[in-house]
Order: sequence, then C-alpha cells, then structure tokens
Amino acid sequence: TSEKAVPVGGARVWTRTRMLAGLFGVLAGIFLLVRVVETTDFSKAPELLLRLGAWAVVVILIPYTIAALLDAGTWRRLLILGGSGVTHGARITYRTMLRIRTATEAIVITLPLGSILSDPFKAWMLKREFGLPVSKSAGSIVLRKAMLSLTQSLVASGVAFSAILYPSIFASPAFSGAKIWTIFILASAIALFYATLTALFCSSRFVAKLHVWLGKIPLHRLQRWFERKEPQFLEFNADLRALRGIRPLLGATGAYTLIWVFENIETLIILALLGSNLTIPQALLMEVTCVLLRSSTPMVPGGIGVQDTGYVSILMAAGNSGSLAAAFLVIKRSREALWATLGYILIALSRKRAVKAGDSASTPTLESMIHLAHEKTN
Repeated sequence: TSEKAVPVGGARVWTRTRMLAGLFGVLAGIFLLVRVVETTDFSKAPELLLRLGAWAVVVILIPYTIAALLDAGTWRRLLILGGSGVTHGARITYRTMLRIRTATEAIVITLPLGSILSDPFKAWMLKREFGLPVSKSAGSIVLRKAMLSLTQSLVASGVAFSAILYPSIFASPAFSGAKIWTIFILASAIALFYATLTALFCSSRFVAKLHVWLGKIPLHRLQRWFERKEPQFLEFNADLRALRGIRPLLGATGAYTLIWVFENIETLIILALLGSNLTIPQALLMEVTCVLLRSSTPMVPGGIGVQDTGYVSILMAAGNSGSLAAAFLVIKRSREALWATLGYILIALSRKRAVKAGDSASTPTLESMIHLAHEKTN
C-alpha cells in the first residue's frame, strides 16, 4: 500500500462510521416524527396556516434572511483577515460568499452529520471559486464553526440563567427548575468547550505542537504523510495568526450572537402570528432548548423528529393546541426546505458552469470531501 493510500483508507473507515451513524440518525428521527404525528391532533393546522396571508410569509422569512446575510459577511471578513485574498490575489466577493454559504447550509439542513460534512464542502467551494487551497481557507472555516457554536451556547446559557434568576417571568408547565438548570449547565459546558477550542487555535504554539504530536503517531506511513503536509500546516497556522486578536474575535462573536438573536426573533414572529399563549421569555426558553437538542444530535438530518418533538411537547404543555404546534412546525420546516432547495439549486448551477468550462472536477465525491476534511483537520 502506498503512503498516499493511508489518508484514503482512514477516510473509508470514517465513511463507513458516518454512514452507520447517519442511518441510525435518520431512523431515530423518522421514529420520533411518526410518534409526534400519531399522538397529536393536527386536524386544524391547515385552517391556521390558511389564515396567514402572503405578507405574513414575507415577514417570517425576514429574520433568517438577515441572519444568512450577516453570516456570509462575517465569514468573508474572517477569510480576508486570514490573508487569503492578499496571498493568492483572489477577490473575495460578498455575492460569491453568500452563494457558498447558502449551498453548504443545504447540506447541514438535509444530510446526517451535515454540520460536519459541510465544512470540507465549504473548503472545496472556496477552492473552486477563488482558487484557495484548503490550508488557506481552513482557518476561517474552523473559527466560523467554533464561533457559531460558542455564541449559540452563550445565548442559551444566558436565557437559562435569566430563567433561574427570574423564575416567575419564565414560569411554564413545560420547564421545571431541574430542567432549566440542566439547560444552563449543558449550554455553559458547550460554551466552555468551544471557548477553550478557540483559545487553543488562537495559540500559535499549540497549533505548532499539535502538528508535532500528530507526526509522532507510531505509524510510519502516517508520520511520513504528516511530514509531507507540513508546508500546508504552517500556512494554516500563519492564516490563523492573522485572526488571533481581540478585535477580530470580538467582532465575530458579536456578529454570530446577532445571528442567533434573529433566529429567536423568527420564532417570536411565528408564535405571535399563530396566536400562541407563550410569553416572550417562555418562547425564548423554548427556542434555545430545541436548538440545543438539535445541535446535540448531529447524526439526525436537520434535527428532524428531535427538534419537532421538543417544540410540540413544550407548546402543548403550555396549553396550546396540537394544531397550533403543527402549524408552527410546518412554517419552521418550510423555511428550511426553501433555503435547502435554493442551496441545492446553487450547487447544481455551479456544476453546470464547471461542465461548460471543461472542469472535470465539477462536483466532489463523498470520498474526496472526506479527504478534504482530513487535510483540514490534520
């Protein structure tokens, strides 16, 4: 077996593991979704949905649209700060970054372990659109994911902590004191993990030592492979160095916090239009709880079944009808389906342009995307 086959062999093992985890996630999600449908009366949901006019649909789409625009702009800033545009002469346009972001988020929404698989696809699309090697784009991708997870957990822990301090405001039959403490502890633990991860990646010494440690793995072929990847690893570390500062990190933290704020606003708008009896604090607590459930089960595509069960149980425990809960789910999932469809259309159009240009590598295979993930991680 050649040295080049070592990462590919590891990728094959990872592919099998991912397929098994994904299959389990899909089956678990379908089972939970079927249980929700079987145990809940959704008969009046169509009537509630028909009451909403076209203007309501537009209003509902606004918060996530703003969040998507903000995400693309913040990621573009991280990419430029990393020096990619200067080093490779690439003009990192906002329009293209938004297209890449939308396309790759479709994978997050629809595929098992999509949040993991979408990162190497982001690297591939950045290389495809701007000619950036993985070593030049990985820094922005790593920090974007870390910042999204960090701010998500910070918002969740902040809402849960407010519920602990002011129980009368957040009081709901769906949330006991023990559940709120559980949400706070879980969210705080996730926030601590990603804060630590961000701090480690912002340490040039740690990143350099990480490569040395990986190179000492007692497998000769792996050692040789890491030796050959040293230039790309050094380039990755150099790009991260440009992002190691208070201003870039605070700017990204503020922007990504706003993204989660807008997603919470979307929930508040939908509940208000449907006539839910949840107060704003209760709705915020519901949203952060269900988002945590979704992010904690990445093997389930789009959190299908898991997040839906959370929404339905919380809404009905607060005295809302099953039909209102169903209408809420339909609106939430329809928005995701709309953006996922747009994302896959953009992927298809990108492939079509590649074929016309004579690019044989029009769309990466699953194995090549996993190989990119190995390059990015290692």
